[in-house]
Amino acid sequence: MLKLLFVLLLIATAASAKWITSTIDSPDGDISGLAWGDGHLWAMDAVSDSVYKLDPATGDIISSFYFNHAATTVPTGLAYSENHNMVLCGGWYISNGYVYKYSPTGSYLGMVNMCGG
Repeated sequence: MLKLLFVLLLIATAASAKWITSTIDSPDGDISGLAWGDGHLWAMDAVSDSVYKLDPATGDIISSFYFNHAATTVPTGLAYSENHNMVLCGGWYISNGYVYKYSPTGSYLGMVNMCGG
């Protein structure tokens, strides 16, 4: 009975496993954030400060915009809000985290200080 339970557990685990079906090239050299939103893959590069909207099937760049932040802020992450139709770029400076809000076309919408020092 224990062997049967083990085999069933093994089959269930294998059936739920995910596989990599394809890969795409990075649009830039130092990607520091990825997000999924509006049916697209979004990527942020920490060196060029660019945010890219990518075709998830091909990796082609559909559009991009500059992530404008203070020179001392390090780009650290990316999110997309379907509810607010907004790209959220994370930045970090010493002990302070910031979220910069952009429209999907790259219009700056404001910034939120997430933790204080």
